Amino acid sequence: MVEITDYRSNLLSTVGSIADAEGEFLATAFTQRCTEILTEAGEFDDVVTLDFEGVGARRRKLKVNGYDLENADNSVALIVTSFSGTSETGVLSSTDAKSTLKAVQNFLSEARDGSFFEGREESSAAFQLAYDLHHRAANVSRYRIYLLTDDRLSSRLRELPPESESGIPVDLHLWDIERFHQLQESQSGREPLLIDLRAWTGDGGLPALEVEATNEVKTYLASVPGNLLASLYGRYGSRLLESNVRSYLTNRGKVNKGIRETVFATPERFMAFNNGITATATSVQTKDGSSSLIAIEDLQIVNGGQTTASLFFVDKESKDKSSLDRVHVPMKLVVVAPELASDLVPSISRFANSQNAVSAADFFSNSPFHVRIEEFSRRVLAPAVAGATYDTKWYYERTRGQYENERNKLPAASAARFDNQYPKHQKFDKPALAKYVMSWEQRPHTVSGGAQKNFIAFADMVAKRWEKDESAFNETYFKEAVAKAILFNSIRAHVVKTSWYQEERAYLANIVAYTVAKLAHLVETQGRGRLLNLDQIWRRQAVSESLLDVALDVASAVQKILTNEQRPVRNVTEWAKKVECWNIVAAYQIALPLEFLASLVDPSAVAETRRNARQTQKIDNGINQQMRLLEVPAAHWIELRDFALSNRVGSPTDIGILDLMTGRRPGLPSERQAARLLALVGAANAKGFKTFSP
Repeated sequence: MVEITDYRSNLLSTVGSIADAEGEFLATAFTQRCTEILTEAGEFDDVVTLDFEGVGARRRKLKVNGYDLENADNSVALIVTSFSGTSETGVLSSTDAKSTLKAVQNFLSEARDGSFFEGREESSAAFQLAYDLHHRAANVSRYRIYLLTDDRLSSRLRELPPESESGIPVDLHLWDIERFHQLQESQSGREPLLIDLRAWTGDGGLPALEVEATNEVKTYLASVPGNLLASLYGRYGSRLLESNVRSYLTNRGKVNKGIRETVFATPERFMAFNNGITATATSVQTKDGSSSLIAIEDLQIVNGGQTTASLFFVDKESKDKSSLDRVHVPMKLVVVAPELASDLVPSISRFANSQNAVSAADFFSNSPFHVRIEEFSRRVLAPAVAGATYDTKWYYERTRGQYENERNKLPAASAARFDNQYPKHQKFDKPALAKYVMSWEQRPHTVSGGAQKNFIAFADMVAKRWEKDESAFNETYFKEAVAKAILFNSIRAHVVKTSWYQEERAYLANIVAYTVAKLAHLVETQGRGRLLNLDQIWRRQAVSESLLDVALDVASAVQKILTNEQRPVRNVTEWAKKVECWNIVAAYQIALPLEFLASLVDPSAVAETRRNARQTQKIDNGINQQMRLLEVPAAHWIELRDFALSNRVGSPTDIGILDLMTGRRPGLPSERQAARLLALVGAANAKGFKTFSP
């Protein structure tokens, strides 16, 4: 367990690294890091940070440090920060906290009524946010205002009652250093949501039937009133939706036509017509002597997000507030122990959504791709940079907080060696990997759509390629991915120092993603088949001056296109999410200099390197499969043989290979036989064999 003082120190160290790398103010870097944490925890979908502090009508203080408009429940999140950065943890007084919250509420009020626009610079990020808030005012379901601070909140201010803005609910969320620390220490890495159903159902709770219980899970079936489901979504919004469901949920027309027709025409048949929802929880409270549910902790809808959202919008848009009175929705609730939730909930989500086309891979932390990338990151040495006397490694953080957790377990001397081997600036996680790769894949509009949406698109792409040839994800792939990270981060570090960026200091993430994509496009269209030398970037652990010069020219052009006054979408960050924006950038004419073109490499050399890496990976896979067989006790193989014969799993040839492991035949399986034997284990698992898995 990390003490709160150490947690705060580590957080501020990370904030300092972000500020140095991106040329940002410490307060801005703090907002960026904290919103990343809360996005991972399910609070946000796509946060944009900005710095605005000013004066409004009647000399009122205005302030806003970030926002999230991408919410499936049509809510809007506004973020305001109180950052001290002091070595000792201070206390944010009740007066100061309320004043800071009032400043962001003043900004919201003036944006809604239009008074903010008077005398403001139209190209500024704050103006564009206000413009969006003004024009979507009637369609917002609720405003969520977040106060983030690196201090402790005064004990007099731990919770604030909900407020409203022009009749729309306003929820105030307070996140101080203690709450961030508690989130870090939680098993799941996300703050559990405790829902007392008696607020809707009365003391009787929600009638439910417990149909299955094991040491790991309990399963309940229930008929949920439509009003209850819509009200829960209205109050808690996207926090109810498991992250993969939230990423896929779209608001086309907001309300599924079939659901609307059923609700208004034959509401009593909704239960019969609708597939219902599948949800998970980490615990439930039941009414004494029954299985009726009175409280649910960490409720997550893993299938049925569209149904849930649609009922909310039917209720919101209907003039008849009794429209859901006769609607009931079937629900399967799977209660999973908290320590198993991070592994089981994604699997439940994947199988509950098996009709979706994202293959194995809704792509969670334990997928083979992520495990393999993690293995490379712990094994492959990065060449020493100029002036250094030792090699380092790039640390891939497969699960949230893995880097700090691993480091904090070490004694001081070992922690220092860890820092040298895995420098903090060489740590990257799943969303970062997706950002680097998808930018180079010429999908900057997808990258600009936010970390979650981009990661889902990346997962889809990799899953299809993995299924086609998983040996393509080898050591060379890893090195090229790191080279793309070095390219992305180098461009970002140099863009922030340019005079043209310093004039506005906005849209950095969009500019960099589009610049990398445009570079890839220019190489593809002007390189005459030759390729960017990613291997050279890996070997140097740096980008050449000639490449950086081209990149900065491209970045300047990109910035002008993104902020062009003739753009069809006023908000630049929203415009950057459109494929039409990328099409304009891709078509923009830039001639690559001869020096740069001369640095490109012959594709045959790259193809040979990749071909050899594939072959090596196939050999490694075979060896790993043979090693996996030897890890399983002979008694378990005997159990598998009995099960396979009793349940007609596998062919006589499979049983013959299996006998090499039971001792009935001498020898060990070949690599090909090992693969076939592990496939037999998987087939047996599907039939109910539970002793071990592949």
